[in-house]
Amino acid sequence: MEINTIASVLLLTTLFGSCCNMSDWLGGGGATIGGLTDRSGGVTADGGITTERVQTVSGRIMNPAGADATEFGGRVYIDHNGNRQQVTPTQCYETDCAPGEWTYSGDLVLDSGSNQLTVIVEDDSGNVVSTSPTFGVNADIPPRDITVTLTWETDGNDVDLHIYDPSGNHAYYSYLAGIPGGNLDLDDRDGYGPETFTMEHAVPGEYTVKVRYYSTHGVTSEVPVTVRISLNEGAQQAYTHTFTAEQANMDDATNDWTVATFTMPQ
Repeated sequence: MEINTIASVLLLTTLFGSCCNMSDWLGGGGATIGGLTDRSGGVTADGGITTERVQTVSGRIMNPAGADATEFGGRVYIDHNGNRQQVTPTQCYETDCAPGEWTYSGDLVLDSGSNQLTVIVEDDSGNVVSTSPTFGVNADIPPRDITVTLTWETDGNDVDLHIYDPSGNHAYYSYLAGIPGGNLDLDDRDGYGPETFTMEHAVPGEYTVKVRYYSTHGVTSEVPVTVRISLNEGAQQAYTHTFTAEQANMDDATNDWTVATFTMPQ
């Protein structure tokens, strides 16, 4: 190897050490998870324990389009215990940012017990260019009778989760705790989700899950949505649907999608 080549390699290694190794960058990838932050500002590191259910995961990624690109050339996903949610990357402006390095953050609701997280970066063709090391955290929180999670595949628009209990109580964005004993832990208004409803001690009877396309915020494409329902911390049942831009109707329930109805036993 010539001296100039060696010097270039050393320079690249120094520049990209904050997120990823040089081979990640040369291959257009690279991803890390920096940690979890709860709503009070508490931070949980890899391998740690938290007693807070709602968390924000954040970290850094390399742009698959290269160091000089001003647009992110791909998609970023957080995989949480096998379920993916897309997040929006933003350019990194910290003093230690390497060329081509971007940041991301996304909210999620932890499961009781073990939680395994990875960040996945795809290029514009859908090829996986990098996957972060697995980040593990144990959540010392009570198990839930009901967990409902909504995600969608477009950025910037507002899709809403609506839950109805056996008495007709209604939890949604204007009344997060509209169902006694339950809570809409996350209400996302600018794309991808998630919106998550949890309930630790569900009263017996019939529950209904609906989704409303509230506002396009300028998005003109179709909006594929996914709802996952887990009862008593069991396996998740996934439901999918696609909204059109014309079906966004704010507080009008005409175009609501009725996802599922289920009964909690005595």
